[in-house]
Formats: sequence, C-alpha cells, structure tokens
Amino acid sequence: MFSILDEEIDMFQCFLLDWYDKNKRSFPWRYTFDPYKVLISETLLQQTNVEKIVEPYLKIIKSYKNIAELKNADINHLKDIFKDIGLFYRADRLKETADEILQFHSGIIPDTWEKLIKIKGIGYYICSVVLCFGYNKPYAVLDTNVIRIFDRMFGIKSDKKRPRDDIKLWEFAQTIIPEDRYVDYNYAVLDFGASVCTMYNPKCSECVFSNTCFYNNR
Repeated sequence: MFSILDEEIDMFQCFLLDWYDKNKRSFPWRYTFDPYKVLISETLLQQTNVEKIVEPYLKIIKSYKNIAELKNADINHLKDIFKDIGLFYRADRLKETADEILQFHSGIIPDTWEKLIKIKGIGYYICSVVLCFGYNKPYAVLDTNVIRIFDRMFGIKSDKKRPRDDIKLWEFAQTIIPEDRYVDYNYAVLDFGASVCTMYNPKCSECVFSNTCFYNNR
C-alpha cells in the first residue's frame, strides 16, 4: 500500500471539496441516486466527452424507463441514439447487461459489489459508480483522470500496463475517500481531473494544490 500522511489526505479532501462547492458541474444523471440512470450514463461516458452524451442519455431514459424495457429495446433504435457519439458496441453491451440483470436479478440492479461485479459489461469502475452514485454507498472511483491526479498530487505511480486495473490503486483510492460527503468527493475528483488537472496543459495557476503538487513543483 502507498504511504501517505493523514494530514496530506485531510488537506486533499478539504481543498478538493471546497473547490467542488464553487465549481461543480451539473448533469441530468447526477444526484439522482437511481442505479439505472447511473448505469446508462456511465456506459455512455466511456471514451466519450461528457457534453456529447447528455442528449443520448435523455433519449434512452425516455424511451426505456427500466431494465426490462432496455432489454427489449430495438437494437437498431438504440444504435441510432448512439450515432452522434460512436462506439456502437456499447448499445449491444447495454442490452446484454440488461438481459443478465433481468434474467438473474429479476430486473433489479444489485446493490452489492459481489453480485454487481459478476454481471457482463460491468467492471470495477462502473461497479463502483453504480454503488456510490446509484445506491449512495462509500465506494471510490478510479479512472484515468483520477490516476493522473494521484500521480501529480502524491507522486503515486502504477507499474501495471493498465493502471486502472491496478488493485493497489483501487485500494488507495478507497482509503482516502471521506467518511461523509463521499458522493461529492467522487464527483469532485472527476470534475477536477476534467477541468483543472487535465492531461495536456493543466491549469496549474488556478489549482488549489499548486504549492504542494509534485507535478507543478518538479
């Protein structure tokens, strides 16, 4: 496990949440605490700019209001919704995921890690966000943006070819989420990585961590 001082973690949480309170982004699937809407939005978000999925997301939840309706969706209609964001295979994945949830879980998205992670099309990330944003449970999120923040803020690096699958990084992410406001914290770290601590041309001059960041002070 990576070694980070409690004081560093406390400061990170405090500064990040304060930044989020002033700069949070608003999307129609946020704070719904509806696992179905979270599953739809996160499937759409994979490898896609967030602004591009708002309209497709609204079309899907309007056309298919639950897992049963999604399972029986016309695949051509579903793919037509995906036409503006590409990656049409995700339409098939959504139907396959819905079919498995309907078949083995009576159409109810599981609210435990053990059951949810076994469903085809659901990996660590989607499992975590469904449990946190859909069921209000304290599960950390970890994607390329979050991994980049950990690297720059704490000097933490993965030795895996696919860092997002690194169990040690997931364990670290889980240890530093706050006991309360964990939903806000997860949204905050995602927003911060997307708008300030970006991969290219990060806004270091605007960053609340500019004095302590490994990247800015290298």
